[in-house]
Amino acid sequence: MGVLSISCKNNVEDQSKEEKIDQEQSLLTSEAELNALLSRGNEGIVDWELSKEFAQFALESFIEDGDYPQTSEILDLPILIYNEEGKIKYYEFRVVNDYEIIAAITCNAQEDSGGPVAFIINMSGYIDDITNLYKSGTLSKEDTIRIVDNAYPSYAIAVVEEMKSGEIEYQSVVDSETGAEVEELNKVLTVEETLEKYPDLYEESEKELILEEIDSYKQEIKDLWTSAKLNKGSINGFAFRGSSKKKRTEVDANMIQKSISSEKNDFYICNRRFSNRPASYGACGATASAFIINYLKYNNLGTVYSTWTEGKTRNSYDNLKLQKQKLRDALGINDNTLVNNTIKSVFNIEDEDYYITWPSNLSGAVSKYTDHKLEWCLFKPEKCINDNKPGINLRSLKSDSISGGFHYRNVIAYKQEGWWIFKWDYIKILDGNNADDGWEAYTPFYHLSSWNVVKK
Repeated sequence: MGVLSISCKNNVEDQSKEEKIDQEQSLLTSEAELNALLSRGNEGIVDWELSKEFAQFALESFIEDGDYPQTSEILDLPILIYNEEGKIKYYEFRVVNDYEIIAAITCNAQEDSGGPVAFIINMSGYIDDITNLYKSGTLSKEDTIRIVDNAYPSYAIAVVEEMKSGEIEYQSVVDSETGAEVEELNKVLTVEETLEKYPDLYEESEKELILEEIDSYKQEIKDLWTSAKLNKGSINGFAFRGSSKKKRTEVDANMIQKSISSEKNDFYICNRRFSNRPASYGACGATASAFIINYLKYNNLGTVYSTWTEGKTRNSYDNLKLQKQKLRDALGINDNTLVNNTIKSVFNIEDEDYYITWPSNLSGAVSKYTDHKLEWCLFKPEKCINDNKPGINLRSLKSDSISGGFHYRNVIAYKQEGWWIFKWDYIKILDGNNADDGWEAYTPFYHLSSWNVVKK
């Protein structure tokens, strides 16, 4: 499918689906800019046309798995996503069905960031947010704007100026929803960056294991990109030869939804508008832990102790406070781990406080309130997903003056993909704090740890 060429009406309410797609493409990308990225002498930038081949390869696999309709297509040009320094970070390819954006396949634009595909997420595009910022006067239609990584898939919008060198310079960066100026962008820290801040995060044996994995991965992706560039134009012809592409293992969707519906009906807690996500308990460690406990409880998997629900009243607000306090106590959360308000806005947290859970304390809540425990693993939480139970994964964030803020997310599926002699894994995130949802490529650079949920 090509970029649509339809004149845009001024009023977004009057625009057709085709016109919205056309407007977003015209505002946020251009073939000239994409080609210019490759002519600036940076050998590490991925050829966007090569990237598109891998995006198409991924789409076909996910269509085969039933995620998207058979008629889904990718638009010709990706949306450009830049980092905090104004350098290209991602190519975001739009998945369109019946002239409606239904997803994005987000590819790494720098070879040293990882394999070809970084994220596969359901989304409807950026044009509605941009239109609202036009209406509020935050943006002018004369502005040149670009999407900026803000701990992706969270993003901000930048007004940019193109320099003589062809590079861009930010004039201002604003929050995509509120229009407020963003003073400092959030980012996902690498494992190595996190270890600089927290050298005692791992046991020495664990640290040695992950650093070896990172070194091995660096060589693997170097070899992958060397082979991919040699085979540009025929990527789909080198699909992994072996068993079927259907290599997904996923926690039962009905059990997931039963838990989500039950915990919200039972405790009447926050984020009711996100009917397909777990309820938020404020801090991400508490949210991820509570979902595990409630999943076990509502699906009758093992024993959830009565101490988890004792003290409950008819007052929903009191129940929420009670559950949060129980989680804080079990996870070792205290006032000394308070994170500033910027990170709250990234995760759409409405509570007055947001606190960090230290990784060594994460197992506390599950162990205290159930006959299960969390078992640390470096890679994806494959063991518990095979047992039809969600696991937990951790990545590290930078927010304003905070150089390392942990973000825990539940993992409900994993999938292996392959191209020629290379293989890589995806994990599917279910995030009650509404920061991360969808598929991520499992990358040793950015995934700090995982935890399986197992019987004691």
